[in-house]
Amino acid sequence: MLFVLSPFQTGVATESNRTSKFTLSPDAGSLHVTDHRGMSSAGVPGQTSGWESLSARRAWMPGAVRETLEADPHPLTGKRTKRDVTIDVLMVALSLTIGIVAVWGRFGNWGPLLAADIVVGVLGCGALIWRRRWPLAIALILTLLSGVASFIGGAAFLALFSLAVHKPPRYSISIGALGICAAMSNFYLYPDAQTDVWYAVLLYSILVTAVAVGWGTMVRNRRQLLISLAELARNVESEQRERIAAARATERERLAREMHDVLAHRMSLLSVHAGALEFREDASDDEVRRAAGVIRAGVHQMLVDLRDVIGMLREETDDLASPMRTLAFVDELFAETELAGSPIRATIEIDDLEEVPGVISRAAYRIVQEGLTNARKHAGEVTITVIISGAPGQGLTICIRQPLNPVAAMQNSIPGTGSGLVGLEERVTLAGGEMEHGVKERNFVLTARLPWEAECPR
Repeated sequence: MLFVLSPFQTGVATESNRTSKFTLSPDAGSLHVTDHRGMSSAGVPGQTSGWESLSARRAWMPGAVRETLEADPHPLTGKRTKRDVTIDVLMVALSLTIGIVAVWGRFGNWGPLLAADIVVGVLGCGALIWRRRWPLAIALILTLLSGVASFIGGAAFLALFSLAVHKPPRYSISIGALGICAAMSNFYLYPDAQTDVWYAVLLYSILVTAVAVGWGTMVRNRRQLLISLAELARNVESEQRERIAAARATERERLAREMHDVLAHRMSLLSVHAGALEFREDASDDEVRRAAGVIRAGVHQMLVDLRDVIGMLREETDDLASPMRTLAFVDELFAETELAGSPIRATIEIDDLEEVPGVISRAAYRIVQEGLTNARKHAGEVTITVIISGAPGQGLTICIRQPLNPVAAMQNSIPGTGSGLVGLEERVTLAGGEMEHGVKERNFVLTARLPWEAECPR
C-alpha cells in the first residue's frame, strides 16, 4: 500500500525551554509576553492581558506551540491539549482505514502472512500517538515496516509528515527516500493486478513523498516564524521597558537640573541678605528696609521662576528654553550679586549679546549664574572677575575668576548639593563645548568654551 495524503498536522517542536512565554491574542492578532515569574506586559500602562481572550482557545492549540506561546504562568506540564488528543484519534482512525483498504483485496487469501501484516499495521497505527515525542524513531520504524506490510503504509505517510514538521528537512528527505524504496519493495512483494508498471509506482511514490515532506516543512517554517515573532515581540517589549525607565531617569535629572539652575541663585541671595539682617545689629532702618525689600523681591522672583519651570515640565513639547534666560540678561545677574555685597569686574567683549545663538546663549547664562553663585558662597565679599568674549566662527569663552578666601569659605553657612559644577559640565558637554575649573595662582578659575558657528541659527 502506498502513502496517501492526510489533511491533519501535528504540533511544532520546540528546541529549547524558555523562561518567558508568549500569548498570541486571537482577537487582535497581537503577541502578549509573560515571563517565568508571571509578570506580563499587562503591567505596562495602556495594555491589557490576553489571558481572558486566549484561555477559551488555548486548549485547542498544538501542544508544542502552546509550550512556546503559553499564557499560563505555571510551569509547563507537557500534557497534550484537547486539540492534540483529537488529532491523535483522527490520525489513528485514518491510518487504520487506509490500512484496511490496502489489504481488502487480500482477505480472500487469508493466512499467517496477512494476519501478521494486520497485527503489525495496527500496532504501527497506534504508535502514531508518540510521533511528537520521538518523530525520527517512529518515522524510521514505520517506513521500514511499510516495505513488508501493506497495512502500515498510511501510518508511515503520517509519520513522515510529522517528522517534517518536527525536524529539519534533512531528516524528512532521508526518510522519504527510504520510503520510496520501501514502496518499491512492497510492490514486488504484493503485486497489484491494477498497477503492474513499476515506474508508475515509483513516480507516484516520489509525488506522495514530496507532498508529505513539502507540506510538513511549510507547516514547520510557518510555526517557527510565529515563534520568532513572539521572541521579537518579547525583545521589543523589553527594550521598550528599558527606554521607559531611561526616559524617567532622564526626566528626573532634567527636573533636578532645572530646579537647581533656576532656584539656587535666588536662594543664595536670600541667604546672604537674611544673614546680614541677623548679624548686623547696628543696621539702620533704611538698611533693614532695603534688605527686606530685596528678600521680598527675591522670593517673588523665585516663585515666578518656579512656576515657569513647573509649567515647562508639564508641557508635552521638548522645548526647554521658555523659563531660561540668555546672556542679554547677564547685567541683572551682576546687579544682584553686587547688591549681595560681592563686587563684580565684568568685561564683555561682544558688541551685541543678542547675536549669540539661543542654545549657546542660554548655556552661557547658566554658566555665569552658577559661577557667581559659587563665588558668592565660597569667597565672600571679594571682587569677582567675569570675562565674556567670542565671535561667530571663533566660539564663546567665559572666564570667572575669584581670589581664594579661606575665612569666608569656613564661615559659609549656605548649604550646597555639590552638583552645580557637575550639572554645568553636563550642560556644556551637551552644547558641544568644554569646561575646566580649578585653582590657579591663588584664584579659583572657571573657564568654559562653547561653539559659536559662523552661521548658526538663533
